[in-house]
Amino acid sequence: MADDRTQNRGCGYVMFAVLLLGGGGLLSLAATQLRRFGHRPVPEVLVPAILGLLMVVGAFFMWRLARRYSREIAATTERKAQFPDQPWKWKQEWAGPAIEADAEAGTVVIWFFALVWNLISWTATAAMLTKGIGKPGEYFVLLFPAVGLLLLWVAIYQTMRARKYGRARFVPSSLPGVIGGYLGGVIEVPARVIPEADARLTLKCIRREVRGSGKNRSVRENVLWEREELIARDKWMAAARGTSIPVLFYIPAGQPPTDDRDRNNEIIWRLAASAATAGVDFATGFKVPVFATGAPAPPPAAGAPVLEEYTPVALDGAALAACGVRREGDTFHFSSGHLPGTKLTTAVLFLGIVALLAWFWTQRIPAPVWGITLFFGAIIALFAGSVWFDAYEVRIEAADVVVTKRRPWGTKVERVARAEVVAVRHDKSMSSGENQYLRLKLEGAPAAPGEPGAEEPFLVRKIREKAEAKAKETGKPLPPEFVAQLSNRPKFSIEFAKHIPGQTKAEAIGALVLAAIRGK
Repeated sequence: MADDRTQNRGCGYVMFAVLLLGGGGLLSLAATQLRRFGHRPVPEVLVPAILGLLMVVGAFFMWRLARRYSREIAATTERKAQFPDQPWKWKQEWAGPAIEADAEAGTVVIWFFALVWNLISWTATAAMLTKGIGKPGEYFVLLFPAVGLLLLWVAIYQTMRARKYGRARFVPSSLPGVIGGYLGGVIEVPARVIPEADARLTLKCIRREVRGSGKNRSVRENVLWEREELIARDKWMAAARGTSIPVLFYIPAGQPPTDDRDRNNEIIWRLAASAATAGVDFATGFKVPVFATGAPAPPPAAGAPVLEEYTPVALDGAALAACGVRREGDTFHFSSGHLPGTKLTTAVLFLGIVALLAWFWTQRIPAPVWGITLFFGAIIALFAGSVWFDAYEVRIEAADVVVTKRRPWGTKVERVARAEVVAVRHDKSMSSGENQYLRLKLEGAPAAPGEPGAEEPFLVRKIREKAEAKAKETGKPLPPEFVAQLSNRPKFSIEFAKHIPGQTKAEAIGALVLAAIRGK
């Protein structure tokens, strides 16, 4: 943790020097241009003057940020020496009785990025329009100020939310949240929140990975575990001076603890609350400490909410339809009808690739550009086809379960005995930001030793085949533990759903299907 802040402090001082020197140079250039153009406010004067002023202001903020990191490094070092075995006490933001929401810093970043983007894009657009557009392809530059307007709208919306609700804080009943135990407390909002429907509480364990650097830098967030709870609007505790939101989550054993020692590979636990309200919707979020403290607690009763304020997961027709599921007796239908936004986005991207390829046909485009465009076009086409056309049907008969997958190029039907289905598993299908969508699979009992299981990976199969060939040559049997490790897979694994939103709903729908198969 201190290592990251040391790097941030160093980067802050470097950025301070770069911005100060760059801003001073641009202001000097603006002064020279002002004398050259007879003290007239022409673009040749205004552009370097504005950019230089912004860079000098940015240098001031970088200096303050670096100084803050210096103080935090000293305080963190002292706390680590005082509490060597309690890492949740090392961070200042977790040392007090409450954890502040982390939305304010994000809003500042959005505003800074939006203003810089708009300044650069509108300046370039104005210069191009003044010169005149000579080729149709130059209209593409108008896309950049359009993106700038969108960024401004996001910044304005976040600011309106902050002004309407203030800065929420999470008051934990105890710290840290315990793996194999609970995370509990109250979210205090300094404003009255009146939801129009059920409010959502979520706790997510996220692996945040940073790959590459510079232009190739990318950030990937993978949800490792999540739980969602709903609070009915009539149980929302809103008073005249504020709102209190009860929080209690059971964290099953086996989950990874909070770990931010490597900023390129972090484990983050994020608590969030949201509700649709009149006007600007309510939303807030917190980074919370979760560790294995050696003080586990018994889990809540299966299927029962952990607090009476929480609403059990609804599985009526409307709730199932919101997950792309329709039930007709002992037949379940699964589709992506609940993802209209994703469908529209994939359709626009696919049509855009088609239009681009059609334009390529009329131009002398190099072969590598064709190849790259076709490669990404194929990926988009496969994803769009999955969202638009993949549909499943699970039909439970007297003795069998029949899974039908309908696709444009053909229908696949798989049949297994009801008695052989032992579980419904879920794994990640796709994600959008922190929102993940899961696929569901029917799974059978583990395969017998020496018998290959379903979905055996290519590498595992090759290792098994080589080991079996060597055992045959030497006449020595394979060690039982080796055989069990290679073949510890179910006899069958049949996918029957692909876009279930969230782990909580996926588990509930999986349990519903499994209960129907077992005749409960």
